[in-house]
Amino acid sequence: MDTIKKIREHKGKSLIEFPDNYVIIAIETTGFNPKNNEIIEIGAVKVRDNKITSIFQSLVRPMNPINPYISNLTGLSNNMLADANPIGAVLDSFVSFTGDTVIIGHNVNFDINFLYDQCEAFLLHHLSNDFIDIRELLIKQQSSVENLKLLTLCEKCAIQNTNAHRALSDCLAANNLYQSLKLHNGPIACVEELDTLNLASEFKMKHSPYKKKCQVQEATSDKSLRIS
Repeated sequence: MDTIKKIREHKGKSLIEFPDNYVIIAIETTGFNPKNNEIIEIGAVKVRDNKITSIFQSLVRPMNPINPYISNLTGLSNNMLADANPIGAVLDSFVSFTGDTVIIGHNVNFDINFLYDQCEAFLLHHLSNDFIDIRELLIKQQSSVENLKLLTLCEKCAIQNTNAHRALSDCLAANNLYQSLKLHNGPIACVEELDTLNLASEFKMKHSPYKKKCQVQEATSDKSLRIS
């Protein structure tokens, strides 16, 4: 039987551009299907004039227990989520934080679809922000890149992601990657080498010991953590 594709009538437009003002987002979920799975963490980083001005992070209490695979991947446990706010309360704060600003993320269409459906279900709100996928920006500048996973891109460009598969850490890493792309009109040196370097032999440590090849713009955060 054919799967009916959900129509998100009020969803924002996918853009290919490099704005100075935006919100970077990342979510953690219990699976890949917005219809059957749940959001368990939301992170967001607000950037104005290319500088981080505020951050948002909140765990979400799911309606169903998370399985061992997701727990091992994210480091989140059912005990950690037991006292978190439910999705409706977290989404309300998230929507207030983002406003109508352009949203940026790595594979952001995945995040947008989850958030759109959950906002529609729990807030009767349509998440209509336009959005930019960092992967699409990368493909435009370096079409030969094959491995577009965030962890791989960060390792190859020596961008630290101190807590991968946690929403806020992924946001900060994605922002550094976006700023690296933004600062270069042509292909980035470290990105050109993505498919020729050997991850297994070169990145045995949690963080690459190699000198950073991408120029990443330093951003000062006011560290104003907002937890719903």
